[in-house]
Amino acid sequence: IRLIVLVWSLSWLAVTGCAGKGEVTVVDIPNRPGSPGTLSPPSQPLRVAVEPFEDVRPHKSRLGVRSHLWGGESYFDVPGGSPSQAATQALVQFLNSKGWHAHMVKAGLGSQAADLTISGHVLALSVNAKSRVGSTTLMTGSKIVIRALNHADGSVIRMTLNGAGSDSVFWFAPEDAQQLVNDVLNDSFNQLLHSTRVEGHVVRLLEPAG
Repeated sequence: IRLIVLVWSLSWLAVTGCAGKGEVTVVDIPNRPGSPGTLSPPSQPLRVAVEPFEDVRPHKSRLGVRSHLWGGESYFDVPGGSPSQAATQALVQFLNSKGWHAHMVKAGLGSQAADLTISGHVLALSVNAKSRVGSTTLMTGSKIVIRALNHADGSVIRMTLNGAGSDSVFWFAPEDAQQLVNDVLNDSFNQLLHSTRVEGHVVRLLEPAG
């Protein structure tokens, strides 16, 4: 019994007990295409140009922090180190998964071939983890302000897309943080589809229910 307890304790320390030393865990955003939604795609798919979002988060140096059980911290970040760029790519992938024709363009250039140009600011995007005895709690949140310009008539739609989520796991794996932050981003992007309607090649805000 003592041997089993010793082996279990050493295994536990190997997984959760090592103090963080500033290591960086890479979190892929986006990690997979958005799942098909219940909304029907436009009969004539919109051509959408998405400009890279501007990062206006208070802390731009990383995506988040993991606090380890026995003290110390390590960090989460995205490949390339630009969460705002990753969020832009996630929106492009999400829109394409819903039947729209979206692609990234350089900031300020837009696209003459597009029906809609989307730009925006990332006010918040993070994933954090805190390890305790027997569990690790993960928390993520996002806040993205977008501006959508209809090229047909010059009208503009402005929206704030908010998302938040949490999870608790026994054995922490980087994929847990990755799945949570991507699910929350996709849920926030769904707000764009559920708050608008497509008229021809123009996007309009839905009228509030009276």
